[in-house]
Amino acid sequence: MKKLLIAILFFLIPLSIYSVEKKVLSVFMKDGTTVCFYLEELPIVTFVNDSVKIVSDTEEITVKRTLVDHFEFLKEMPTGIEEIEEVKNDVVRASMELTSNSVRISGLELGNEVRIYSVNGLLQMVETVDESGVATLLLDSLLPGVYIVNYNKTTIKFIKR
Repeated sequence: MKKLLIAILFFLIPLSIYSVEKKVLSVFMKDGTTVCFYLEELPIVTFVNDSVKIVSDTEEITVKRTLVDHFEFLKEMPTGIEEIEEVKNDVVRASMELTSNSVRISGLELGNEVRIYSVNGLLQMVETVDESGVATLLLDSLLPGVYIVNYNKTTIKFIKR
């Protein structure tokens, strides 16, 4: 009986490991962003005029063909986790203020950019920091949902209601 139980266990462990792996269709954009769709959600890619439309069970995007660099099939969803770099003591800390209709970030260097991405990786807005070290992005044009603010290697997720 013990041998049978051990044999079943050895059979089930590789299956459980395999089932965790979810294959994805990754769309790499020319601006460096990536949008991914799980293949189990059966994404449908169509080319309409000068746009690419991808629809799955949970996501839908439409982008201009000229913005797409290439497509790839990957074995798993890329995480975007990078190696953590040492923070130097002379780094100026920025502060972020989030209201219902704007994001204001101060303490940045002139010329830096603040970007807002949708949760599926599409760039929604870019604002350049002004001479006072402030960037203000108005959120009125964004639909309710989860968004990501990125500046100076800092990434913060927020919800617009």
